[in-house]
Amino acid sequence: MSLEDDIRPLFRAEDVKAMSFAFDLSSYDEVSKHAEEIFSRLADGTMPCDALWAEEDVEMFRAWVDAGMPA
Repeated sequence: MSLEDDIRPLFRAEDVKAMSFAFDLSSYDEVSKHAEEIFSRLADGTMPCDALWAEEDVEMFRAWVDAGMPA
């Protein structure tokens, strides 16, 4: 599992744009730095702002974090 192959494709262009005020979802450094905050927002449904992620996608993000956030 990696950010580029598994996680990054889950962030749509509009998500990257909408969250650019807080962090860059297209950047490994930014996503890994803010991973817990991103996970919390994905899990509670406040990110993305227009639709919830599927539960399996939220779980995959958590698994990526728990695996040490491989690039």
